[in-house]
Amino acid sequence: MHEFSLVRSLLRQVGDLLVEHGGVGVKAIRVEMGPLSGVERQLVELAFDQEVVMTPCRGARLVIEEVSLTAICQDCRAEFQMQGFDFVCHSCESRQIQITGGDEFRLLDVDIAVSEASRSELHQRV
Repeated sequence: MHEFSLVRSLLRQVGDLLVEHGGVGVKAIRVEMGPLSGVERQLVELAFDQEVVMTPCRGARLVIEEVSLTAICQDCRAEFQMQGFDFVCHSCESRQIQITGGDEFRLLDVDIAVSEASRSELHQRV
C-alpha cells in the first residue's frame, strides 16, 4: 500500500509549511485526487488517520476533492469530461485522446492555525 508513503510525504510537506509560516497547528489539509491518480481514497483516509497522530499536524482534518477525468481529442481538438474509463472522443469517436486532468494527487491548500503573537507579527509586516 503506497498510500502510506504518499501520506507520510504529504504530512512532511505540510509540516514544513507549518514551520515556515510559524503555525502552531494545522486545522485542515485539502488535496485533489483523480480517478487515474493510482491511489485509493479509503486507503488514503486510513493512512492519514494512522499517520497524522505522529506529526505536528495531529488534529488536522483531511479534505479530499475528487476531480473528473478530462481529455482532449488529438483529431478534432474537442475537450471533454470522460464518463468512466471510456477512452473515446465524445465528438468524433476517435481513440486518439490525451488525458488533461484526473490523473493527479496533489496538495491544494492547508489551513494553518497561528498563535496570537504570530498573527500580530504578520499584521505589523503588512
